[in-house]
Amino acid sequence: MALGDNAARGSSIVLASQGFRVALQFGSVVVLARLLTPEQFGLVAMVTAVIGLADLVRDFGLSSAAIQAKTLSTDERTNLFWANLGLGALCTAATIACAPLIENAYNRTDLAPIILGLAWVFLISGANTQFRADLTRSMRYGRLALSDVASQIVGVVVAIILALLGFGVMAIVAQQLSSALTALIMNVVSTRWLPGLPKRGVSLRRFFRFGTSLFATQLLTYFTKNVDNVALGIYRGPYELGIYSRAYQLLLAPLNQINGPMTGVALPVLSRIQEDKPRFQRYLSKAQLVACYLTATVFAVSAGLAEPLVRILFGPSWAAVAPIFVILAVGGIFRSIQQIAYWAYLAAGKTAAQLRMILVTRPIMIGMILAGVPWGPVGVAIGHSVAYFLFWIVSMRHMGKHTGVDSGALIRNALTIVLLVCMPAGFVAYGITFLPIGPFAAIGLGLVAVIIYMAAVVATVGRVRGDALVVLDFIRRGVRFRKSRAARSQETRTPEPYLSERVTQSGGSIADE
Repeated sequence: MALGDNAARGSSIVLASQGFRVALQFGSVVVLARLLTPEQFGLVAMVTAVIGLADLVRDFGLSSAAIQAKTLSTDERTNLFWANLGLGALCTAATIACAPLIENAYNRTDLAPIILGLAWVFLISGANTQFRADLTRSMRYGRLALSDVASQIVGVVVAIILALLGFGVMAIVAQQLSSALTALIMNVVSTRWLPGLPKRGVSLRRFFRFGTSLFATQLLTYFTKNVDNVALGIYRGPYELGIYSRAYQLLLAPLNQINGPMTGVALPVLSRIQEDKPRFQRYLSKAQLVACYLTATVFAVSAGLAEPLVRILFGPSWAAVAPIFVILAVGGIFRSIQQIAYWAYLAAGKTAAQLRMILVTRPIMIGMILAGVPWGPVGVAIGHSVAYFLFWIVSMRHMGKHTGVDSGALIRNALTIVLLVCMPAGFVAYGITFLPIGPFAAIGLGLVAVIIYMAAVVATVGRVRGDALVVLDFIRRGVRFRKSRAARSQETRTPEPYLSERVTQSGGSIADE
């Protein structure tokens, strides 16, 4: 199978399954927003902003380290399983022990049940890391998609039932637990692999060396992503945090459901061609086209339709979410395309260089976000989006310097698409909201207007038309590609040299990268 076909097929499966998951997540948000209060969502956000740090420790960069490695023995994989499980158990115990400290930090006495419940997610996720990785390395994206969708369905159903029964905030806790447990069970069944006892004399030093730099990078990234929640929780209270967290959830729904799984597709492919610089550049350029024309456009159009979207999803009592989401969605455009730099760093094994860049940029970003706290959620959202726009430019330039990629060309191409296609599409959608029509009609008519605009741009601008053909060809190759069961089995057993041993990719969790 051609590498491009493999990437296209994996991407099409990921995008299709994640599209379903986004729809499912939005559906659960619609229902739960009517069953729970902003304060209850705020309480969970206060807890997860702090304890989500433990999920980074649980993985410690070992999953990505194993994916990037050119060889991985069975004994190494077994020891990686026990390492992740041990880290997960340690994180669970530490989280439970820190419950009183977290309550004191927020000056609240009602957080302990939430903390104690969510702590067990780390143990379950630690056990799941290597099973999910086995599927990722062997490029069994259909199995991964099934696990992701099924686990989310179970979590949503459990949350809605418990919310209806009056369990309040614990319904959200149960959603996390049931989803993590379902994913673990399904991945164990799919891999048909059980680890043996830890192997003495089998070193994991090279994986921890790679993982340490990545972990430090993820740690600083985590602080940047969660400092807004912590600051709002402490200084503004659970209500304003609840409003902000719902807007942030609308941002993360497509971002996490696409970027995380797409990393599982992109990293094995890019790692195989990291030494072929021209080919590496071409693959990054194509990946950026998909991110710009699909993910970034979704954010721009969603920002334009924010007001009717929030009215439908949350109801009139959540109207304050709309302006916050508009601001966050603009930053989301650049967060989505910044993922290209992240993939390049990992595939080229340049996590140490990435860490050095993060050590400088992340504290500045945190300062910009905190500067908005006196103005409440809107001020924090502005600081957030400005910080991520600047970070995108800096990270792309730095990545190009250390990987040999022409990052200047990537930046120019992305800005052209954003300014010529994405942002105008958002303004077209926004214009429809001024018509005296209901929210459903506004969204429907807005999407029609966007489609007409996009078609006009493709028809009249040669550059955009060429890009569209690349994206459509990528999708077509993914959709049309089918393999017989025998061929899939053969390719799983005899891929190119370093694919013969499967490696890990961490699954979704409280702290998403």
